Amino acid sequence: MLLTMLLLLSPLGGCSDYELHGKEIVPGAGSPDIDVDPASAFFSGLCGAEQTEITAGNVGDADLTISAVEIAGSGWEVRTEALPIVLAPGESTVMRLTTTGGDATLRISSDDPDESAVNLPLTAEAGGPPVVEIVAPAAGEILPGAQEVAVIGAVSDGEDAPGALSLVWSTDAAGVLDRGAAAADGSAGFRWAAADRPPGAQTLTLEATDTCGLSASASVTVCQDGAFTYDALALSSWHYEGQSRWDSYNNWLQLTDATGNVVGSAFETGTTVSGDQVDISFSFYIGGGTGADGISLTALDTARMTGFLGGTGCGIGYGGDAPCTAGPALPGWSIEVDTYYNEGQDPTADDHLMFTFDGDVDDPAIWASLPEMEDTGWHTMEVYVSAPHVYVSIDGVPYFDTDLSGFTPFPAYVGFTAGTGGLTNNHLIDALQVTDYYCGD
Repeated sequence: MLLTMLLLLSPLGGCSDYELHGKEIVPGAGSPDIDVDPASAFFSGLCGAEQTEITAGNVGDADLTISAVEIAGSGWEVRTEALPIVLAPGESTVMRLTTTGGDATLRISSDDPDESAVNLPLTAEAGGPPVVEIVAPAAGEILPGAQEVAVIGAVSDGEDAPGALSLVWSTDAAGVLDRGAAAADGSAGFRWAAADRPPGAQTLTLEATDTCGLSASASVTVCQDGAFTYDALALSSWHYEGQSRWDSYNNWLQLTDATGNVVGSAFETGTTVSGDQVDISFSFYIGGGTGADGISLTALDTARMTGFLGGTGCGIGYGGDAPCTAGPALPGWSIEVDTYYNEGQDPTADDHLMFTFDGDVDDPAIWASLPEMEDTGWHTMEVYVSAPHVYVSIDGVPYFDTDLSGFTPFPAYVGFTAGTGGLTNNHLIDALQVTDYYCGD
């Protein structure tokens, strides 16, 4: 009876032989299906180690077996349940990822018949350091003395707001000057007091640190100006020639005594200065003889010099190139105080002040008449040369305060000369002070 029923039913069901034997039909059977969420992991502005989670679930209708979880690449680690992991339909497992930055791939292998391995791209980009700029002062700027200076910077960061950055201003000469944060627009600054600025060249630095601890800095080298003076006659490196000598009993420099037709010179040879920048003051005495000839302050060009002595008489120990003296002429420039009139040679019969280039005593660049300088005691002379400007005063009265053409920078020894001719005088120098500038003015 059963066989009959099957035979009878077979034509009615329309089943072929292929359908009966090509695939065995088991009631309740299905396929596993893996689903991963999210399908990738990405971090930007990474600050230290970061963590994230990947969920692998079974959305099929049969058990899913995860057989391997691997990372190919660097900077990533993964933690899972013990393998293999068997997930019933609807179940899931969490995979915990930790990164310190880098690119990698997470590969999850399973028995999903359609997708035996799932590859998830992993990317973590570390945050960058701040961007720092010093707007003011400018590199190479000379800062004036006894004035506040506005210090201005600009900062930014790809991950942090400017106000979250920690700022430190400092110099190599004075240490930390200011701390703080930037404004919302990234600007930052403070007033740099003169008392906080040591003289001379120094490097100003702005350092910014973000919340990740990443730092960047910007620096400019500036120079705090200021003048200082020193008693140059106390230096041991002066070079004396001719009749000049250091009078240790009176503590002054004697260039000549009251002897006829002699010259003397004294130059500070321990240091060369720029011939277009000289600031000096001293006292001089001319007298005690029969009336000739004078003194000079000379910046001697060391690149062209052949000696330290110029001509006698109207050469005043520095000059030449004139009928009244055989020279030689000292290269550089000289400022003379002349107390003897060489008729046809000097610009005036008065005692006079004269500025010459290269010892050319009959071609002054500028001159001025002076009151009587001879046998009238000590006189104070101040000389300030900042090419092309020349300023000279005697006893507080300015005689030169003008620009002169013809200046070129040259390495110089600065010193004094004096000379006598047929007539004589003592020529003395005292109370010499040289003013120098920290920033080269």
